[in-house]
Amino acid sequence: MRGRQKLGSLDLEASEMAIRAAMHQLGGVLFEKFLNADGGGHQGAHIDCGQGHQAEFVDYRGKKIVTVLAPVEVVRAYYLFACRRQGAV
Repeated sequence: MRGRQKLGSLDLEASEMAIRAAMHQLGGVLFEKFLNADGGGHQGAHIDCGQGHQAEFVDYRGKKIVTVLAPVEVVRAYYLFACRRQGAV
């Protein structure tokens, strides 16, 4: 790096932008891990809806969102109320 600096070929703006992009990418990875740290909100095979019905766990579903750091995917447990044919995340 010192050799490039002496020759005047060091592009500070390009270096700064590369470091910034790498930090945003790393921040996005860490933020995604933080958002998914609760295991997707899984509460067992069945949950109560509060009106005497049971919802059955179906699968985990992901949703991609764009943050100021980077695009991330949030994964949540998906439950289905068979009586109402309606899902809940």
